[in-house]
Amino acid sequence: MSFKYKALIIITPLVFIADQLTKWLVVKYIPFGDSVPVISGYFDLVYLKNPGAAFGMLSSLADGYRQVFFYVVAAVAVIVLAAFYRSIKESERLLPIGIALVFGGIAGNIMDRIISGEVTDFLSVHIKDAAIDWTILGHNLHIPLIWPAFNVADSAITVAMVLLVITAFRAKKGEI
Repeated sequence: MSFKYKALIIITPLVFIADQLTKWLVVKYIPFGDSVPVISGYFDLVYLKNPGAAFGMLSSLADGYRQVFFYVVAAVAVIVLAAFYRSIKESERLLPIGIALVFGGIAGNIMDRIISGEVTDFLSVHIKDAAIDWTILGHNLHIPLIWPAFNVADSAITVAMVLLVITAFRAKKGEI
C-alpha cells in the first residue's frame, strides 16, 4: 500500500479518536463554562460550546439553516479533497498528511454537530488578562489578547493548512 493511503488510513481515524476522546474528557470533568489553568496566565482548559464556525462565525444563524450549511460545506470539502487526493503523486509526503488531518478534523467536528448541534471547544490560549487599548478617531478599541477557544479537530485542520502552504511554496520553488 502506498504512503498516501497509509497516511489516510492511519491519520484520519487517529485525529477523529483524539478529538472525540479529549472532548469527552472535557465534558466529563470540567463543568460547562469553567476554566482549569494548565500554564497559569497563558493556557487553560475550558468547556465551551460553539454553535458557529471558527471564532463563532454564523452562530446567530437559525439552527436549521446553520446545521444544513455546515453539513453541506463539510460534504463538499470532503468530495473535493477526495477527488484531489487521488491525483497526489506517490512521492509527495506533506499533502497526504495534510488532507488526512483535514478529514479527521472535519469528522470530529461534524460528529459534535450530529450529537449536540454544537462543537465542543476546550483549548484556550491567552496572554494573562492583557489587552491592547487604542483610541482611534476618538473611539476606544479594546482587544483582549486571547485566542478563541478551539479543539483537537480545529488544531488538525490548522496544521493541515500550514502543511498545504509549505507544499505550495515548495512546488513554486520546484522542489516537488
